[in-house]
Amino acid sequence: MKRPKLSTLNHQYKNVGDKLTPFEIYLKYSTEKDISIKQLNNILSQSSNSVKILDIGCGDGSYLLESIPKDSNFEITFLEPSIQLFNKLEKNIQGHENYNSINKTFEEFNLENKEVFDIVLASHLYHFSQSEYPIFLSQLISLLEDSGTLIWIERGIDEITDFKKRFKSKLLPDRYPKDWEPRNYKKALEILKEKSADTKLVLNRSVLKFPYKENLDEVMAIVEFYLNIDWTSIPIEVQNEILKYIEEKKGILKQEEGIIIYKKK
Repeated sequence: MKRPKLSTLNHQYKNVGDKLTPFEIYLKYSTEKDISIKQLNNILSQSSNSVKILDIGCGDGSYLLESIPKDSNFEITFLEPSIQLFNKLEKNIQGHENYNSINKTFEEFNLENKEVFDIVLASHLYHFSQSEYPIFLSQLISLLEDSGTLIWIERGIDEITDFKKRFKSKLLPDRYPKDWEPRNYKKALEILKEKSADTKLVLNRSVLKFPYKENLDEVMAIVEFYLNIDWTSIPIEVQNEILKYIEEKKGILKQEEGIIIYKKK
């Protein structure tokens, strides 16, 4: 059996020609972003009209921009290290005097920064390993005003988790053994609860509807997005198992997202 090829070029977020990225294809068929935006809007609506927000790893900024309550006067710093996403971000925030964009890694920013913020948003920052969470979360908290709020968003335990565990362990057992657990919000929640009693978890429920069988190319792209393995390198028998799994689920996987709200004391 040929060895599956782990994608090392982060292809999920890179355009090939004028085609959508696998991540963008995933967004076409998932209700996750819409539901998450509504929930973040609810959370931000409870803030005062004028607060300072830091959005770490903001991508093109669309997630926070679409979540901002109407008539708010937030002062926002968007932090994004990818130059491709940063260029999109700059276009998205043109004309907003209260918005500032920074093209640096968090580590670079944190070394130079002298500001504190009312809200720090950290959404799906998977480039930080879970072993780094204790230090990273402490750094995020240090960026907060005395009464500031950290909003940490991470995947929950759902059918996507089961899908990833089942097939990553099968395809790359040396990297993902049977006892491997896909990351979720639980570790961050445990660490933050130890730091403060004023920590709560909000769960968002959504669904991913695969375009199976009408558009197999996009099904493959979504699989690549979640497994981070090139579809063409997956053995035919495992490709068939994946498609059978999707078919048995009638093309629908339930999703869960955890939003942890930590208030500094």
